[in-house]
Amino acid sequence: MGGERPVHTRVVVYVAGLVVLVLVAALVAWRLLGGQTTYQQALGTLPKATLRATYTDWEQVRAAAGSPSAGASRSKVDAFLSKAYDLDLTGGSAVTESTYAMQEKYGVSPLNAQWEAFGQARKGQVDVLRISNDVDLATVERALRRLGYTAPSTGTGKGGTWVGGADLVSTIDPDLTPVQQNVAVLPDQHLVLMSDNAAYLSAATSAARGDEDTLTDVDGVGSLARAAGDPVEAYQWASTFACEDLSMGSADEGDQRAGDELVAKAGDVSPVEGVVMAQARDRSLTFGLHFETDDQASRNLQSRVDLASGDAPGQGGSFADRFRIASGTAHGPDVVITTKPTGRHAAVLSDLSSGPVLFATC
Repeated sequence: MGGERPVHTRVVVYVAGLVVLVLVAALVAWRLLGGQTTYQQALGTLPKATLRATYTDWEQVRAAAGSPSAGASRSKVDAFLSKAYDLDLTGGSAVTESTYAMQEKYGVSPLNAQWEAFGQARKGQVDVLRISNDVDLATVERALRRLGYTAPSTGTGKGGTWVGGADLVSTIDPDLTPVQQNVAVLPDQHLVLMSDNAAYLSAATSAARGDEDTLTDVDGVGSLARAAGDPVEAYQWASTFACEDLSMGSADEGDQRAGDELVAKAGDVSPVEGVVMAQARDRSLTFGLHFETDDQASRNLQSRVDLASGDAPGQGGSFADRFRIASGTAHGPDVVITTKPTGRHAAVLSDLSSGPVLFATC
């Protein structure tokens, strides 16, 4: 490693309420160390066109909220989902409300999934479930045939699209949603993909198989995902879509004026080109912001920490009511802020996943 060039990192350290900026050096960029995390692997099953992705680690959710068996009664499944909801662990899932119906009809659901990744793009959306290894996915395709889905022309076991449609899904079970209209099964990767758009599902399946570029090929997505660590739930915005989705423009005029004043006071604020918000089992939150250059990230470090420490126009109250900041760092083009919960708000991540969010402003 003697030829590695040091990578400089600015770190915000909190000591007795004071902010101290420290310059440290690492032999290699922190975001390049080690193999892929489970969260990165999940994002790597979504198409490159994905603009907003949500992730749910169902193994961690079941550990936190109780783990009903795949054959559990509806009342036990409902109790599990209710507890998980109260813990703010399932806000990003696309299939929570249809868990019992999916398990009964298809044999797969959040009850036997390792994780779920839900990706939304301009042209479609896809939900990916990574199913536990002890589930035989051939039984899923047999269930799809029995339920009336049209089998793929390529036959079973090859990742083709099973086409259902709105009318079919509504007759199978009223708790199913449009996302179950079309289904693809990838036995080798132990994935089940679902979408309300058959054509988009076909394209998404190619990405999940590794035949096309994926979300992790978008600049900044991989490094922010690594910063998120091993979350139980996460929301991630690719490219500049965060500027659109989390914009203060969705706030009322009074909150917009208040936001403008806080931004002016904070100082340097550059447009973000990627955002991640991730929650760990201990309810700590990690916020990652990706910028065009290392210099922008360095210059935005203090201002973004300040914005995340103060009032929260558009959300109500202040961010300090929701969490306290443990650290802030600038690594290359990424700013990463770690927080600890205050316990005053139960659904912090779900609330912040919808704009306006001042510290992610552009």
